[in-house]
Amino acid sequence: AVARSIIKGDFAVRADESLKGEIGLLGKSINRLSINIYQNISQLFIEKNRLQQVLNSLKDGMISIDEYNNITHYNDIFLEMFQLDEDISGESLNNIEILNKDLFNVNQQLEDKNSIILRGLHDDLILKIVIAPITDEKNESAGAVILFSDVTELEKLEMMRRDYVANVSHELRSPLTSIRGLIEPLMDKIVTNEDDVQRYYKIIYQESLRLSRLVDDIMELSRLQTHEAVIEKRAFDLNLVIEMVEERYRLSNERINLIYNKVELPNVFSNYDRLEQIFVILLDNAYKFTPEGGSIEIITELRTTDVQITVKDTGVGISEEDLPFVFNRFYKSDKSRTKKGTGLGLSIAKEILQIMDERISVRSIKGEGSSFEFTVGIVTDKTII
Repeated sequence: AVARSIIKGDFAVRADESLKGEIGLLGKSINRLSINIYQNISQLFIEKNRLQQVLNSLKDGMISIDEYNNITHYNDIFLEMFQLDEDISGESLNNIEILNKDLFNVNQQLEDKNSIILRGLHDDLILKIVIAPITDEKNESAGAVILFSDVTELEKLEMMRRDYVANVSHELRSPLTSIRGLIEPLMDKIVTNEDDVQRYYKIIYQESLRLSRLVDDIMELSRLQTHEAVIEKRAFDLNLVIEMVEERYRLSNERINLIYNKVELPNVFSNYDRLEQIFVILLDNAYKFTPEGGSIEIITELRTTDVQITVKDTGVGISEEDLPFVFNRFYKSDKSRTKKGTGLGLSIAKEILQIMDERISVRSIKGEGSSFEFTVGIVTDKTII
């Protein structure tokens, strides 16, 4: 009776150990066996819970399967990764359709007993899939553990790093190639005409300035993105900045009509020098892509907590496919790169405004011009000066 109770999972029942002879010894042995089994089961239950906590604390999705491809373990991250909301324990791996295309060769791996690494895609995720076979005491296949690591951000960062290096190399190579191409004929005395020599010197000087600007922009963007640049804000008259920048550009290029209709505005709470830098970046771009006879307009609109500033031009505009990327580093809508500039200006402007908790956006129609809009907070009762 005690043995039958133990089989059914009742470990509380005890045999009578007081009986004499072999029956008493058997009862004593059964009681000890019951206690040992109960302790082992309790320990296994604790280990199971501990294992599940460890699995759920992993940042990677994980499943384990037996030799028949049935799922024995999984964690919550795996369910979230593949938008599964039901218990999949005991399910056959072959029945989970979302895994079929990436894990079609699991059976082959179980036979080879070698770990492999795969690359898979799921919705917008890029996954690194590691399949590690499990063997028993006879070194025979007993299933596998499969890890799913989300490497989407790492892939994007690596792509950005490659693009960044390629773009820096390209931008640096252009002025260096020009300088070298001009210095060699001067060194070999191929160019002897004084006017030509002076023209070569002037081009070399301009290219060296271009190279210097590029290095300065790269360093500036790096400081902004690593938050090394300190931007202190104070109250000042926004119109003073706009009028100063507007006069400078209007006098330097009279072939493009620069329009600014001053309106009364409250003091803004920002950084004077950084705001001037943003105006210079946006106006430089506007002049670069606006043909002679066109117009550029600076518009200010007072809103509840800020002033929205628009730099609008009648230039060549930006195509719809280029619009999402105009604030990216080194991005140029001019694919031939015949326009001057480093391609870092708008990235710098966006970083500055983000540090100051402001926003910038762009609207454009190809062939009809562009409008860059950004905000500057006004001085309020809550402003700490």
